[in-house]
Amino acid sequence: MNVDNRSLFEQIESQEMTWESKHIRFFLNLPKLGRARVRKIIEMNPDIYKWDKDSVINQLGLESLKDSLPEQIPDLTDLDSNEVVNFTEKHFPDNLKRMERDGPLLLWYRGNLNIEKSLAVVGSRNMIEETSYIIESFVRKASDGDYSIISGLALGVDTKAHVCALENNAKTIAILPSSLDNILPSSNRGLAGEIVEHGGLLLSEYEPGTIDTPPNRNYLMRNRLQAGMSDAVFIAQSGIQGGTMTTAYHAINNDKKIITYSSKNNIEEYAGNRYLTTPLNESFDFSKMNFTKSQISTLLNKDSLADYTFEDVSELSLNSIL
Repeated sequence: MNVDNRSLFEQIESQEMTWESKHIRFFLNLPKLGRARVRKIIEMNPDIYKWDKDSVINQLGLESLKDSLPEQIPDLTDLDSNEVVNFTEKHFPDNLKRMERDGPLLLWYRGNLNIEKSLAVVGSRNMIEETSYIIESFVRKASDGDYSIISGLALGVDTKAHVCALENNAKTIAILPSSLDNILPSSNRGLAGEIVEHGGLLLSEYEPGTIDTPPNRNYLMRNRLQAGMSDAVFIAQSGIQGGTMTTAYHAINNDKKIITYSSKNNIEEYAGNRYLTTPLNESFDFSKMNFTKSQISTLLNKDSLADYTFEDVSELSLNSIL
C-alpha cells in the first residue's frame, strides 16, 4: 500500500477535500475515536463521499474501530458556517492549524476570525494588586505593537487582560471551556459581548446546548488552545498548582515562547513564576510538569523553562522576543 506522507494541507492542494464541519462533528462524536484518529482518517480519505469503512480500518491498522465506524455516512444536518469553522478551511486560525500536538478540528465562534499577531496572557483567578499593575503595563505595550490579547474569560488575570485590551483598543480573544450559549462565569457575559462588539473573538470547542457545568478537563483543553493560538504566552501570576502551569506546559509542547513576570516579592502567589524561571540542570524537579524523558533532555539545553523574564515591563522588547 502506498502511503501519502505529505501534510493534510499539501494533499488538499492536489485532491478534492469534501469533508465539511457536519462530517467532522459526526466523527468526533463516535466512540473510541477522538481528535487524533479523526484527523488521521481525514488525511487518508480527503473525499468523504468515497467512504470505505474496511479501507479505513486497514489504513489505521485498528480492528478495534470496527464497531465504531459507520458502514455509510448518514445524511447530516449542515452547520452554519457563520458559527462553525473546521481545520481544513482557509479562515481557520493559522496558529491552531499549526499546533504540533492535539490541535482542534472544529470550533464554534462569534466575532472576527481574522487574527494576526497575538499574545496569551494567563494567570491566577486570585490576582493580587501587583499583578494587576503588571498586566496593565504589559497589555499596553502589546497593544502598541498591534498584538491581540488571548485569554480565557475567567476571573482574575483573564478578566484583567481582556479589559485592558479593550481599554487600549486592541482586539482580544476569549477561549472558553463551555459552549457559546453558556458563557462562564456568568458575571463576564457582558464582557464577552464587548469583546465581540470591539472586533474581538469568542472561541469554543463545545457545541451549543452542551452541559451547563463543564468538567475540569474542559478547562485544561481550553488552556492548550490559549497556548496554541498565541505567538507567545505571558505568565503573569501562577502558583505551582493550577491551570496556568498547564498552559505553560502546552506552550512548551508547541514551541511557543514563554514570557514570565519575575516579582521581587518571594510570595506564594508567584511560586509558579519562580519555578519557570529557575535555572535548569540535572537536579531540577521536572516532575511538577508531565514531561517525557526526551523532552527533559531537550529542555536541559535551555537556561530555564521560561524563555524571557522581566521585573519591569519597560525592560521588555517584544520585537526582540518575537
